[in-house]
Formats: sequence, C-alpha cells, structure tokens
Amino acid sequence: MKSQNLKNMKKWILSAAFVVAATLSAFANSAVIAQLKANAPAQIDCQFEQQKFLKGMAKPVVSKGALTYTKDNLSMMYTQPAGDYLHISPTEFSMQVKGKVRKHNIKPGSPMLVLKNTLTLCMDGDVEAVATENGATLTYANNGNHQFTLTKELNKGEKGYSKIVLEYNPKTYVLSSMTMVEANGNYTVYTLTNQK
Repeated sequence: MKSQNLKNMKKWILSAAFVVAATLSAFANSAVIAQLKANAPAQIDCQFEQQKFLKGMAKPVVSKGALTYTKDNLSMMYTQPAGDYLHISPTEFSMQVKGKVRKHNIKPGSPMLVLKNTLTLCMDGDVEAVATENGATLTYANNGNHQFTLTKELNKGEKGYSKIVLEYNPKTYVLSSMTMVEANGNYTVYTLTNQK
C-alpha cells in the first residue's frame, strides 16, 4: 500500500514539475517577445551572408552584401554576386538575379506575399505574427541568443517553409540569423553582422 502511494506521489510531483516548467517557459517566451517588439529599431543597416544548402551539393552557395531595413522596406544589395538585389516595399517585391529583374506577385493569397511579410515581420521582431503568417507552431529556447523555431507540417506539393529558425541578439534584440527550410529539405541560412 505504501509502495503504491509513493508511486502515485512521484507521478503527481513529476506531472506538477512539467506543468510548472511549461508555465515558466511560456512566461519567458512572452517576456522575450514583448522585449523584441519594444526594442525593434527604426532602421537596421548591416552586412549579411547568405548560404544556400542544396541537395546533391557538397558545399553551400554563398552570397554576401549589405542590408538596410526600415518599417516594411527591406533592401539587400549583393556584392557577391555583384549587381544582384532584393527590394521589398509595401507595394512591391522585386529582385535582380544574374542581370534579370523579376517583379513578384504580392496579391492576397500569393506565396510571395507570405514570404514578403515573413521577411519584414522577422526584422520587426514580431515572431508571433511570423508564426501566424506561416500557419506555424512557435517554440522558444535560450541558447545564448533568443531562438525561436517555427514548424509547419506541409502537405504534399504545398509551397512554403517547413521550418524557420530565428535568432535575436540578447542585448540589442535585433535579428542575428534566420534559417529557412523548404519542404524538399533545401535550406538557406542568413547571418547579419556589423549591425548599426
């Protein structure tokens, strides 16, 4: 009888510990999200490195350049490869790749509108809105940076990202890296440095 009571008590303590840990995690998550929004800078100027990891390739495709962001306006000017760029504004999503300019459809319901909103919301530190935009589940971890992982189960043939990992500087609350994983397993890592 005592043995059974002891087992029941251990189960109850373990369950309570899980509930407390989950509650504390949720509080930490909410506090960090509030800090990210409160400390979002009016403008970000920095350098970036972009690494594309593609199936069948031993090494990533590396690109570099300068990034400028003000509310809803993102500009990435590539120095490697020189001349490439990406521009996002409230009404436009355009890019130049190997000398060819492409203007993307950002009408409601378009995948490129989701990507445009994802990129600008990440820069704003609005991780909850990023999760909503992508229909993703959001989790938080403190690994030295404030790390948020967004995951989504994609149906066969569905476009979008199965995982997005965002890391924010713990002192400035500015985005320091973003990893975007596609349904096919290809992924891109952006690292932002020399932030001003």
